[in-house]
Amino acid sequence: MHTVAPSSPETTVTVTVIHKEALLRQGLQATLLADGRFSVQVHAQAQAPGAAAAPGGVVVADYDSAMDLAHHGLQAQRLFVVTQRESESDVQRALLRGVLGYVLNGCRLEDIVDGVLAVHRGQRYLDQAVARRIADSLVQQALTSREAEVLGFMAAGWSNKMVANQLGLSIGTVKTHVKSILGKLDASSRTQAAMVAQHRGLVTAEVAASLAYPGFAGARRARGGTAELAN
Repeated sequence: MHTVAPSSPETTVTVTVIHKEALLRQGLQATLLADGRFSVQVHAQAQAPGAAAAPGGVVVADYDSAMDLAHHGLQAQRLFVVTQRESESDVQRALLRGVLGYVLNGCRLEDIVDGVLAVHRGQRYLDQAVARRIADSLVQQALTSREAEVLGFMAAGWSNKMVANQLGLSIGTVKTHVKSILGKLDASSRTQAAMVAQHRGLVTAEVAASLAYPGFAGARRARGGTAELAN
């Protein structure tokens, strides 16, 4: 641990930076100390639960560290996330876990300072890119649980017949779900729907891989490219 406190008597906010990326740790520390209103502690990773920061302080962390701290009930320490994870599902998950601040790695330096001050006051703070993503999600139609399930299989390359057999549905019902999914995601094809779903975080690459139909990946490699998802 490395602790630096500025000499300015105006220091009012205690901040603990917990970030796995050394360059970002140093950049966050330098940005906050240059402002003169912060006392900053720096850690490479989260410490034992309860020892991450002074009571009432702000924790500026990478996504995984913040989620770990939130899991241990440390939201009272006021979590501020700096991350490259921008999908709406990641953002919503963090906010539901009690994270108050959320900005992306490429945000303005002012977003770091203003965001930490806002979180210190108990206010929520999102940078412009994250705020747009959340605003967009509010006007998009939500998928039903069944549509989300079908979408996962679509992203993994399953045909309508395969999905119907797996879920015990008629092919006509699956086609109805697919049509609804395409409309809600504003996609013109199954492949585009899968891409939109992964971009928005509705289906992660890990989930799609876990649902891969036996033989599908091998058949795709044999054709020498990425296949259009079957009907």
